Amino acid sequence: MRYARKRALFNHGIPALLSVPPALLAAAALKFAIDLPMRYRLFLEEQGPKLVNLFAREGVAGLVATFQAVCLAAALLITAGAILGLMRRRWSLSALRWAYSLAYGVALFAVFAVCSVTGLIFANEIKLNGSRVDSVVLFFLRWNALWPLLLSACAIAILHVLSYRRAVVNLFTGHHEETPSAADILVEDLRTHGRDPRFRKSALWSLFAHFAVIVLIPLLGRFGGCIEPYELPEGSGNPVVTLVQVVKPVKKKPKPKPIFNPKSAISVLFPTLDDSDLMEKVEEETQLQHVADPTSVHAGKLGAGGGSKGGWPEGTKRGIVRMIRLEYNGDGWNDGMDNVSRADINFLREFAKDTGLKTAAQSESHSITRLADYDPGYAPPFVFMTGNGSINLTLREIEVLRRYIQNGGMLIVDCGSVRFDRNFRATIQSVFPGESLLNIADDDPIYQVPFAFPNGAPPLWHHGGSRALGIRRGSRWAVFYHPGDMNDAWKTGHSGMNPVLARSSMQLGINVIYHAVTHYLDLTRKYRKK
Repeated sequence: MRYARKRALFNHGIPALLSVPPALLAAAALKFAIDLPMRYRLFLEEQGPKLVNLFAREGVAGLVATFQAVCLAAALLITAGAILGLMRRRWSLSALRWAYSLAYGVALFAVFAVCSVTGLIFANEIKLNGSRVDSVVLFFLRWNALWPLLLSACAIAILHVLSYRRAVVNLFTGHHEETPSAADILVEDLRTHGRDPRFRKSALWSLFAHFAVIVLIPLLGRFGGCIEPYELPEGSGNPVVTLVQVVKPVKKKPKPKPIFNPKSAISVLFPTLDDSDLMEKVEEETQLQHVADPTSVHAGKLGAGGGSKGGWPEGTKRGIVRMIRLEYNGDGWNDGMDNVSRADINFLREFAKDTGLKTAAQSESHSITRLADYDPGYAPPFVFMTGNGSINLTLREIEVLRRYIQNGGMLIVDCGSVRFDRNFRATIQSVFPGESLLNIADDDPIYQVPFAFPNGAPPLWHHGGSRALGIRRGSRWAVFYHPGDMNDAWKTGHSGMNPVLARSSMQLGINVIYHAVTHYLDLTRKYRKK
């Protein structure tokens, strides 16, 4: 009785096992074929006219139409083969095998189409979303487009081998062949390592190593694993504006110079203090220094809800303010994170001192793509990015960063050099094509709470100008760009900067973070409702 049940399960289960996967693959191919023209049109709209003209000249639209027709035809034929495969006849098994072969054909055509189109982009040095396509980006473009299809082709290949096994052939033909088929021998050799175990074992390990490097590692790389949600300190606060004094040098009126006979042979030069290099340096250090009373912010603790202890009603007891830097392919992204300069740690300690809120003991960093791993409503309200050289982001990183900002997060960027300034301005054009960095007015709310800066952001070093810039989304600043290297001012010793001016840079950071957190909580409140 038990054997009869197993036999009945085998007789009904094997045809379904061989037929259902290709039917699902056919449905996916049909949907893809229907959506392909719209996807192609949207892709062209997102890119510049240079790519549109190239595709028109090379006839890419014809290739897309051909691929659509191939997918439609293959979807219909594979579906027919899958349905016939449920009938358990000799000819239905042949129909299934033809369906498998069609799947290979679609996969090969897809590889040809993707490699042809991406090869055109690479050969003509076309930028995608504002970023240059180098050999590494080219590989990942092709991989991202083809890995689902290649994985499906591998699954179909396994089913194809199973369709030649003796038990399956006997089931569909009604014969009782006793001789093992080639598929049986192959499966048995894979299971037992065959007549030469050392050779078979080496071959299998070689196959697995190639599969891991080419397929498994890039595939696992798309998943970031577990990531700690960003939780803010619990409580309520009501920050009070702290007025900032502005210290400016007082210039004395120049004393009148004595007049000599211009025809005299005696030449006399009376230098003034204004001509002295020392006085120029003193003037630079005392100009536009922002000073605030470090205790006055405690009159109204940072947060929301109107309380006096500080914090946010949507926070948690274990919540802390964390400083997360973005890692990227470029120079200086981790500048100041070492145990000597300790820029992030110094800022977090100053933040805790000025606000009374709990902060992280250490700074953190992760890749840009990890931003996609946070649950909605529990992502960092702000992330910090700095550097002193190039910025090389992949298309995936650009897309993740754009989505993070659009979903309520703020990108705080600090310029460490003139070269970084040029590269960041180009990068932000890739993230938000057609948008430019805007000047942040001196009376903007971001400069008002909890510390007031009547003259806007302190300029510090002028790597990229003297004004803070940003990109707006509604009433909030989604990107805050300081061109004067706040990061250096946060370091131990303040990189030689006047301590008063260095402290004002700390207070500016507190203002920016308060702005980021306030708007992030408002925009994402629906995700945290219990």
